Amino acid sequence: MFIDHCMKEFLLVRHAKSSWKHPHLKDKERPLNPRGERDAPRMAAYCKDNGLALTNIISSPAVRAFTTASIFSEIYGNLDVDIETDLYFGEESDWLDIINQLDEDIKFPAFFSHNPTITYFANSFEGDYIDNVPTCGVVHIKSSANEWSEVDCRNSKIESFIYPKGI
Repeated sequence: MFIDHCMKEFLLVRHAKSSWKHPHLKDKERPLNPRGERDAPRMAAYCKDNGLALTNIISSPAVRAFTTASIFSEIYGNLDVDIETDLYFGEESDWLDIINQLDEDIKFPAFFSHNPTITYFANSFEGDYIDNVPTCGVVHIKSSANEWSEVDCRNSKIESFIYPKGI
């Protein structure tokens, strides 16, 4: 059962719109397209202006995710962007392991990643069902857990879901 008193919170952020202009590029190397380059700073500013006080940024190593994370980092005052390979290749259980292994000094992280796993993972938490996390979509999760190692789908819920066309 979820207790309203929030102890831990984090964001799941899907990378901004990527470019398919260069079909020879490997999936991991695709950059953002112009829409993605517009949406990422807009979404980062919206999150910051609405009190989502990020302290840490953790990204998939894919160029489109890392670039989106870097844009958020800049808007938030140049936070370090850490790379986590499992945010590109991993499954939902891998993502939960990443969260459960966070250092307790981390107060409010954001994880930058990809579909379909980000949508599946978001829907493993309590709250409204999300049909699809669109590019540059942000899912805010709150948990009643006291420590990162205790965060799981039973004690955490979707607090909000925002995306570029919705703001």
